[in-house]
Amino acid sequence: MKYIAFVALALFGATHSFAQNASEALRYSYLQPGGTARYLGAGGAFGALGAEFGGINQNPAGLALFRSDELVLTPSLRFANTQSRLSGELPYEDDKSKFGFDNIGIVFNTNPGGKNWKTFNFAIGYNRLADYNNAVYYEGNANGTILNGFFRDYSNGIGDAYGADVAAQTGAFYEDSTGLTYDFAGNENALVNRSQALLTSGRMNEMAVSFAGNYNEKLMIGLTIGVPFVNYRIDGEYVESDPAGNVEYFDRLAFTEYLRTSGLGINVKLGLIYRVTQALRLGAAFHSPSALSLTDTYNTSFTYEYTDGTGYNNATANSPEGALPLDYKLRTPWRASASAAVLIKKYGFLSADVEWVDYSANRFNLTADVPNQENQQYERAINNDIQRLYQQTMNVRLGGELALDEFRIRGGYNLLGRPQEGTSDFNTAITAGLGIRGQSYYIDLGWRRSQGEGSVIPYPAAPVATTKTVANDFLLSVGFKF
Repeated sequence: MKYIAFVALALFGATHSFAQNASEALRYSYLQPGGTARYLGAGGAFGALGAEFGGINQNPAGLALFRSDELVLTPSLRFANTQSRLSGELPYEDDKSKFGFDNIGIVFNTNPGGKNWKTFNFAIGYNRLADYNNAVYYEGNANGTILNGFFRDYSNGIGDAYGADVAAQTGAFYEDSTGLTYDFAGNENALVNRSQALLTSGRMNEMAVSFAGNYNEKLMIGLTIGVPFVNYRIDGEYVESDPAGNVEYFDRLAFTEYLRTSGLGINVKLGLIYRVTQALRLGAAFHSPSALSLTDTYNTSFTYEYTDGTGYNNATANSPEGALPLDYKLRTPWRASASAAVLIKKYGFLSADVEWVDYSANRFNLTADVPNQENQQYERAINNDIQRLYQQTMNVRLGGELALDEFRIRGGYNLLGRPQEGTSDFNTAITAGLGIRGQSYYIDLGWRRSQGEGSVIPYPAAPVATTKTVANDFLLSVGFKF
C-alpha cells in the first residue's frame, strides 16, 4: 500500500497529514483539552481541586467533591490565524473560525449513608480534547518539483494509484527517443513557483462515564471510562507553475488531496486526591492508552498543463473510487500527572498540574483486520519513525481563581512540551475567565490564547514552509445545581 507524504505540520507543532504516518499518530495524542469555561479560564489546573466537570477527564477523583446534582452546557467559539512563508518569501496569513460545543455534562450526587464514605458520585458527558480547525496558505519560488518523486516511482514500477499513476494518466510522463521521460528530466532542480492551500476541520471529543467516592473527607478516589470520538478532515491543493519559462513545455500542475478520518476508542483513567489540610490538596492521575479504531476515506486528483508543438494541452485524472476506506488501529501513549492546590480560605485558590507523556510510544496496527505482508512492513516502518522522531515531554498547567462574593476572576498559564525529538522548548497558552456563582446556578466565561510554530511539507524532500499559529478560544458555560 502506497501513501502520499503530503504533510502539514501546522498548529502548535502538531501535524496534519494525508494517510498513515508518524505525524498522524501525533494528531490524536497531542491534546489541548477544552471543557467548561471555568476549567479553561483557570488554565486547566484542576487535578487536585475537583468539583469541576472539565477536570473529570483529567483527574476523575475530583468528581467526589461535588455536593449536589449538576448540569452544565458549554458552547464555544474558536478563531485561528496562521502565518505561513517559504524561505526568502513574503508571509501569507489565513484565518478560520468555528462554533461548537466544548462540554455537556451531568453529575449525580449521592450520600451512601455510611460512616466513612461521605459521597459516591456518578457523572456522564463529554469534553473536547483537540480542535483541528485551521487554514494554511503560502506561495513563492523554490527549486524542485513533486514530479521528481512521482516519476521515480512510476519508472521503477512502484504502483501508486493516488500519486504517480494519476500523474501518468495526464501525460506528465511520456516516451521519446530515450525512453520514458518527463519535462523536468535533466532539470530536476528547476526554479518554479509553488503554492499550497490546506483547510482542516473537525474535533476530537471524549465521552466520560465517571465514578468517584469521598472517604472521610480526606481521600477522594475516581475512575473514568473514556470514549474518544475522532472526526478529522483535510482538503489540500498543491500547485506548481512556470511563468519564467525555466522548464521547456511545462506550464502548470495541480495536485489535490482529500482525507476524512473518523472513529472512536476507549481508555481508562484512575485518579486520587488527598486533602492534607483544609488548605492543601494533592492529586495524582494515570491515563491508560487510548485504543482507537479509525477509518480513512481518501482520494486525489492531478491536473497537468503543457505547451508543445501541438499547442496548449491540459488533462486531469482522478484516483480510483472504492480502494478506500481503510480501517486500522492506533494506540496512544500512557499519561501520568501530579498536582497540588492551595485554597485560600474563601478568597479562591492557586493550583498547578504537571503531566508526563511519551509521544514515541504511539503505535499503529495496520493488519488487525486483514493480515498483509506489505501493510505489515509499512506498519513497522511507521512505528520505527515514531520512535525516532518523537520524545517524552512534560506539560505544565498553572491556574488560580479569586472569589469576590458571588463573582470570580480567573487566570492561567500553560507550557506544553513539544513532541519532536531533540526539542526542549514549549508551546504556550495564556488563559483568563470571569464567573458568577449563585446558590443554584452559575455562568462562566473563559478565554485561551494559544500559540505555536510548525512547518508545511507538501512532498518528501520538498522546500519547507514555516508556520506561526495563534488560536483564541472563547467558552461560555451555563450550569445548574439541583
